Amino acid sequence: MHLTLDGTWDLIVGDPGIAGLADAPSRPVTVPGLWEAEVDPALDGVVWYRRAFDCPDPYGRWTLRFGAVMDVAEVYLNGVALGGHVGAFTPFEIDPGGALVAGENVLAVRVTDHALDDPEHPRTAHGKQGWANHAFPSPPSLYLTYGGIWQPVTLRRHGPVAIDDVFVNGDPADLAVAVELSNRSADTVTARVRAGVPGDVREAEVLLPPGGHGRAALAFGASGAARWSPESPVLHEAEVTVAVGEEVSDTRTTRFGLRTIAVAGDRLLLNGAPYRMRSALVQGFYAGTLYAEPGRDAIVAEVAAAKRLGLNTLRLHIKAFDPVYLDVCDELGMLVHCDIPVAEPIAHAELGAAGEVADRCAAAATEQVRRDRNHPSVVLWSAMNELGLEHGPSRASEGYEGFARRMYAAVTAADPTRPVIENDWVDPDPDRVFASPILTAHWYGRLSTAYLSELAAKTAPWAASPRPFLMSEFGDWGLPSLEPRENAPFWWYGDALGAAIERTPWPRTVAAFVEGTQRYQGLADRLQIELFRRQDGIAGWCVTELTDVPHEFNGLWSLEREAKPAALAELTLACADVLPIVARTSWTVATGEAVELPVSVANDGPALTGVTIEAGLRGRTVRYGPVDLPAHTASEVATVRVPAPEVTGTHELTVRLTGDGVTAVNRYPLHVVSAEPARVAVRLAGDADGLAGAEIVTDGAAPLVVAEGALDAGSGALVAESLSAGRPVLVLAQDADRARHLPVPAELTEVATAWGSTPFLFTTGELAVPALPPATVLSTEPMTIVPDAVWTRLGDGPFPEHLIAGMWKPFPDEIAGAVVGETHVGPGRLLVCQFPLLAAVREGDPMARAVLADLLRHLVEPVHGLRAEHDRLADGRAITYYATKEVS
Repeated sequence: MHLTLDGTWDLIVGDPGIAGLADAPSRPVTVPGLWEAEVDPALDGVVWYRRAFDCPDPYGRWTLRFGAVMDVAEVYLNGVALGGHVGAFTPFEIDPGGALVAGENVLAVRVTDHALDDPEHPRTAHGKQGWANHAFPSPPSLYLTYGGIWQPVTLRRHGPVAIDDVFVNGDPADLAVAVELSNRSADTVTARVRAGVPGDVREAEVLLPPGGHGRAALAFGASGAARWSPESPVLHEAEVTVAVGEEVSDTRTTRFGLRTIAVAGDRLLLNGAPYRMRSALVQGFYAGTLYAEPGRDAIVAEVAAAKRLGLNTLRLHIKAFDPVYLDVCDELGMLVHCDIPVAEPIAHAELGAAGEVADRCAAAATEQVRRDRNHPSVVLWSAMNELGLEHGPSRASEGYEGFARRMYAAVTAADPTRPVIENDWVDPDPDRVFASPILTAHWYGRLSTAYLSELAAKTAPWAASPRPFLMSEFGDWGLPSLEPRENAPFWWYGDALGAAIERTPWPRTVAAFVEGTQRYQGLADRLQIELFRRQDGIAGWCVTELTDVPHEFNGLWSLEREAKPAALAELTLACADVLPIVARTSWTVATGEAVELPVSVANDGPALTGVTIEAGLRGRTVRYGPVDLPAHTASEVATVRVPAPEVTGTHELTVRLTGDGVTAVNRYPLHVVSAEPARVAVRLAGDADGLAGAEIVTDGAAPLVVAEGALDAGSGALVAESLSAGRPVLVLAQDADRARHLPVPAELTEVATAWGSTPFLFTTGELAVPALPPATVLSTEPMTIVPDAVWTRLGDGPFPEHLIAGMWKPFPDEIAGAVVGETHVGPGRLLVCQFPLLAAVREGDPMARAVLADLLRHLVEPVHGLRAEHDRLADGRAITYYATKEVS
């Protein structure tokens, strides 16, 4: 007999004790589920669950199973204490013994959800519960400390010997099944274990003392059954029965797949072939169920969408997901990298090989691995994530080493068939990796030439390492839809973000801004992926992340699984099995120049013979080949050259590989700017080096240019003098502490290149700098001149009278300000530019030269801008009309 105890339970908030439950007020709640999703997102502490159920015939032995209770459970049946469990994510079983009666039974569970400030919270294994609340306060962020009976509850009857666990090792060359048993009777018994797999059956006997435990190991040897692979995810069943005497005591059916996963030098091998991980991080948050998985259909849709994108792996991040998620990955052929939920915050002072913290975390690892090790989709474990990031000294301690070794040993003892990452860490740091063969990095940064160059330099030595190196976290941000809604949930972000965009001088709709951020996100992610795929020694990558978690907007889909189309289009290109790559760190060129295209090909499939590379740009095509491409290898092919168009603006560069039955295409936005320098006479304060095209004069009536980093008391006085005389002034990029030298209230705010939302650059309808596309959220165009600080005050507000290029960074630490702008100061015009131009001009950068030339021309002779008029068509569609306007 099998009873399902899911459904409606009573919820009693607070702790009246088992004796006080009958008189305590209650409300209905759904099991499985988290109470934050149904009752109160701010509820922490002790809560009781209670439900009555009928058992018509309690004869025999029974096992009460909880799929998972977050965080601590104490179980009572008909007032009798049965036992409990510590651990938010893993199943536990209890023998109800004589407490189960015929007729009505009352099951009660005391559940404790440790609040973030409870000293027990960092002493237990957890994932993102309560994570980074200093940056993402919860609520409204979803990094709450959750509680509840959030996975199924069942009661099953069996004989005197119960099957506690079945492990099928999945090795096609040496298939084995291990069965763990417990004797629930008061007698010594001989249990006959029978295990059947496709085409074969094995039997064994185990002698079990009263109340004792035992194990049967059944070896099958080589199996001829079909193998499991991502392309052909064939699943099999192991049928296990245990009998005592002539009676079957218990049965279990376990699904498995035949496949191998191994480390060989610097590579991972799946079924003996090189496996290059193409992964996305999945945090397992949902709009309705919050930190619990929704129904199977939603999981199927999510995994299938990821596979269509071209991903071959999902990293299930510091959470033991509902086993249904792994079932779906098994069925669809999606590989899984599973994190054990051991993460910050943790009790650093208590770290060690022994002690309560180590015991709890090792137990959580053991329980999760034992639960999930029969899933063929699971190919990699991470024993913990970024442990030590919030307390640097602890990582260098003996206690940390002992803890790391204990966690690694716990995982490998429970599953010796898969590789294990010891601590999924932010830098490779091999001196503090004690047992694992695998090194990882979590590197985040803004899309820029400087960051891509830094990233290439950082990854190169580890790509040459003899150990597997995974770029297991990286990625940029793109906003989800911000359409207003009624009856918004507590985590809703759209109104605040939409209002913040509307407070900027962005000339188009909020939806257009959102679309631009998604394009930026896709290009930023793709160019990093291409950098990783060009390096043969990088065993794989994992982009952060598959879906948003408010208020982390680096998902390829929103929290509600709404696609970010522009980002997905770029990732689809990046995930192709065969990918031609152009290895440039700048995507802006000058009209008429010969554009160098260093072409590589990342081939994650079999060898290709006699393929041809074609590069096409505005009707001109250059071919190279034929060439041969080895299997599972990144190859530098050739540097080809195409002439840049004579027409400025953004053009599509297409790179195509054809031959040997394969066609692979990649596309890049190539931005073309004018090569014409400005020929103007200006007065200069500071160093003239890099001020191309300008004639430096001493005439006091000439426009004044303050060179980069040259704004000080002396040059500030010249600025004030020029403006008061009605002359224009251009102030080039300055450090934040120099803003005080302007003759108007001014403030510069530094912008870091780091994780924690993206500073989006955008242009308005002002046309003073035609090198930049107007009314656009910028992406690759300004890669060589990304600013390090912006004007967050210039005069009376955060934006000048005429904003040409601005920056807006969402929370946390929101920033809104001017990169290029112009304002009147008395009778004079003050023009500022925080794009760092002069060093790039000296190096011949086309964008820096074009922007500088535009600014100098505008300084001498202001140009027209665009005026936007918003309207709506008869069918309800929004339309914007643009017309030129004079800049006064």
